[in-house]
Amino acid sequence: MTEADKTTQPDRAVEVGHGVLFIGFAKASFMVFGALQKFLLARVVDLAEYGAFSVVNNAISIVNNTIVQGTIQSVSKFTAEDDARAGAVQRAGLKLQSVLGVAVAVAFFLAAPLVAGFVNAPEHTSLFRLAAAIPLVYAFYTVFVGTANGQRRFHVQASFDVGFSITKTVLLLAGAALGRLTGHSVAGAFAGFIAAALVIMLVAGRKMWLHPGQGRFSPARLLVFMGGAVTYTGLINLALSYDSLLLRRFAGAALSGQGSKADALVGVYEAVRSLALLPYQALLVVTFVIFPLVSRSTFAEDREATRAYVRQTLRYALIIGVAMAVVLGARPATLLRIFYPAGYGTGAAALPILAAGVVALALLSIAGSIVTASGRPYVAVALVAVTLAAGTGLAFTLVPRAAAGPAMLSAAAASTAAGMLVGFFAALGYLWRRFGAGLPPLSALRVLLAAALAVGAARLVPGSGIVAGGAAMALAGLVFAAALLVAREFGATDREKFLKILRRKTAR
Repeated sequence: MTEADKTTQPDRAVEVGHGVLFIGFAKASFMVFGALQKFLLARVVDLAEYGAFSVVNNAISIVNNTIVQGTIQSVSKFTAEDDARAGAVQRAGLKLQSVLGVAVAVAFFLAAPLVAGFVNAPEHTSLFRLAAAIPLVYAFYTVFVGTANGQRRFHVQASFDVGFSITKTVLLLAGAALGRLTGHSVAGAFAGFIAAALVIMLVAGRKMWLHPGQGRFSPARLLVFMGGAVTYTGLINLALSYDSLLLRRFAGAALSGQGSKADALVGVYEAVRSLALLPYQALLVVTFVIFPLVSRSTFAEDREATRAYVRQTLRYALIIGVAMAVVLGARPATLLRIFYPAGYGTGAAALPILAAGVVALALLSIAGSIVTASGRPYVAVALVAVTLAAGTGLAFTLVPRAAAGPAMLSAAAASTAAGMLVGFFAALGYLWRRFGAGLPPLSALRVLLAAALAVGAARLVPGSGIVAGGAAMALAGLVFAAALLVAREFGATDREKFLKILRRKTAR
């Protein structure tokens, strides 16, 4: 490669960062509004109702998020490989979902009594059936989002995310408030959710509808790739929610005949999960951006570009994820006191445990997206299956032995976090074997040492009130950042790359 070629070759970190700016803003909005939905819903309904909503929502979220990520990645991959066939790929996706989406929704509706029985909550069967409408709408909406992602129209994809976040927040809370008047607040919340999904589907369809052109693309070809992608995303989303469902099962058994108390315990755990999952939600943007880039680089057999994407993406993701986990774990009781009503603080001990595991899951998700984009979706499936097997095995061992209260919450968090770490280490091993790249060991060591210093500094702040807790969290964040700068983990080269990203954004 000549020097001229090197100067014209795009900076891989800048290319990733460009997409991150758009989708990052959208996902940040999604995080903010998603958190707002839960924080406000906890004030519209009581603790047991909040737990009931969480159980049903977590179950349907496994299906919803599987459809969202699996369809977006499948449509995006074939669109990114050749922009000229974008219309044909979109049409194939819509045809496929007219069968697959309907089948999934009907299957979930029919399986509602089984799902409710598994979590020891048969009284919620009607809620599971109502929620079955959501994946049907998502099936078509995500085809249009996949087209935008594959064409690298990140700003359009971002606008869909922001619009849906706002609409869902308003309609879900309005539905819950109206439903409360008739004693059906949880059903009202899901009715608002369904209405919001319908609105964004219509908006996305109008914006992204493409003419198929003269080319044809077989829905069967899309289905073959989607099989692996959907299996992987289904497992990764199961890894995000299975702990809550298992907790409801174990709590229901321990509190036999006291369903409302079991729902209340799950409600507390959901508050913990809502905060602990913030690093995953923040880093989810990276999977959407890295996917079309790795799809293109591996299709072109550009190994150096792929290795650069792997190293840079995992390193920056680790820094961001650990920074968030450090702040979350500095004073968990304060966070729960700020965002939730009295009664949710019993989950404080579980928060730092689960937050640490979620960082590992976020990095595993990024690694899985890289592997899937390279054309090996079933390897990603195996990696997440290892995570679920380890976490589930520990959950069945530890959680039933704990008392139904804070101890059971901590046991659920610990078993889940351990499973996530096992899966992440397995993913690192595969990335090194397949691409000869991974998370730089020295970077990982410096980041973990910075986290230890930050947590230690936060523990030195006296007091247990909100002011003292806020000061401890702020100190933890500052110490973490300072430690990275002193250790030169985030140095002049990194700052220069971020300035390039910002200049490119400003120029647009």
